[in-house]
Amino acid sequence: METLAFAFSVTGPIFLTLLVGYGLARAKLLSAAFVDGATRLVFLVTLPVLLFVNIFTADAQLSEETPLLLAGLLGTLLTLPLAWLAARPVARSDRSVFIQGGFRGNLGIVGIAWAFNAYGSSGLAQAALLMAVVTILYNLAAVTLFAVYDRRGNTWSWQSLTIDILRNPLILAIVLALLAKQFALPLPQIALQTGHYLASMTLPLALLCIGASLDFSLLRRSTLAAAGACVFKLVAVPAVLLGCGWLLQLPPQAMGVLFLMGATPAATVSFIMARAMGGNSQLAANIVALSTLCCIVSASAGLVLLQAWL
Repeated sequence: METLAFAFSVTGPIFLTLLVGYGLARAKLLSAAFVDGATRLVFLVTLPVLLFVNIFTADAQLSEETPLLLAGLLGTLLTLPLAWLAARPVARSDRSVFIQGGFRGNLGIVGIAWAFNAYGSSGLAQAALLMAVVTILYNLAAVTLFAVYDRRGNTWSWQSLTIDILRNPLILAIVLALLAKQFALPLPQIALQTGHYLASMTLPLALLCIGASLDFSLLRRSTLAAAGACVFKLVAVPAVLLGCGWLLQLPPQAMGVLFLMGATPAATVSFIMARAMGGNSQLAANIVALSTLCCIVSASAGLVLLQAWL
């Protein structure tokens, strides 16, 4: 019972906050304009500040987290061909959406929130570093998939992709925090305190926005392809990542962070990319909605099993 309580203490508040955002939007207390503005504020300001402050003030060093980063990178690389194989029965025009929905998780909000709930600031710092490594791979893989399976014959500039990655505020914040930490740059206490104020609003505001953006009516139009991608994302991906972590003999907390990042629902950005690049955006939306609804059960069950194993 203690392990089960721990699992729900990690996943439960996140899910309930999503439901609050969903309810507030349906009650018209959160407008679409507010959600758009708040989402932009989180992505450009408060989430980068949260990542910077937690990495800069964390006790852990980058060199100490190398095994965790290797496990995350290796696990993600392994899930790509596995997702490609799982997508073989799906119509060719839908395979890029299926594969991306199957391997690309919502690390920036849900993953970081889970890691923070479970392990505090040290877990958040580990999750931030892991996110930086995996996010670059996510973007490269997603663009390659749409280039291969694109039905409209669009071309994609690798130069623009590289620029987008280098300009990504989350990656920039992580790199700057690592450099500041490495060179022991002194930051005024007033600046750090201001950073803490901004960082503290990130997770609740972001979760409310995600909840407000959910459309569970899409579940009525879910297909077998959406269900298959959801099962792959919530079961196969965390299992592969944990296997890599076990091979690298990660300590318990690192294994927990690795699992929680792998068990996240499909990233909302997968819908945005599918729509922008001519993929099946309806299928992408179904995968996001279904995996978000199911992840509370799968992540809680997985965390119970992981706690018992470790």
